[in-house]
Amino acid sequence: MAVLEDIKKSPVVRAYRQGWLAWLGAHKTAFELAQDGVQKLKNNREELVKELIEKGEALEEQAQDSVKNAKDFVEPRINEVREKVTVARGKLVARSTNEANERFEELSGEIAKLSKTVSGLSRKVNSVRKPAAKKAAPKSAAKATAPKAPVAKKTTDKAAA
Repeated sequence: MAVLEDIKKSPVVRAYRQGWLAWLGAHKTAFELAQDGVQKLKNNREELVKELIEKGEALEEQAQDSVKNAKDFVEPRINEVREKVTVARGKLVARSTNEANERFEELSGEIAKLSKTVSGLSRKVNSVRKPAAKKAAPKSAAKATAPKAPVAKKTTDKAAA
């Protein structure tokens, strides 16, 4: 047992025991402080709720002011961008309308030229066909009379049959 007594008296064990006791004392102090805080809370809860409400209202006002300031800062810039977009859109529409009108006029001119060309070609074709049609008329008349007879026989044969 003398060894056990020597160990208990050693400086290391004493330092460890003092550290342990300090740790226990700290926890006891923290517990007492928490108990005091809880007791104060119970006693002053109405005052605490009022304080929290006041702080919340102040924070809400501050947030609303911040939002208003941000809105006041951003709105002019948004309006400026809207105006620029409107102007750019107007220029684009005007330009595309002008280009479309110019292209329409260009195509109308080409169509008119093509119409004249087609009319001229039609007149030439008709003038070439008229004399040929007069020369071919007697031949076609002879041919027209010859096939009519067999066609007539076929129709009569069909009628008889």
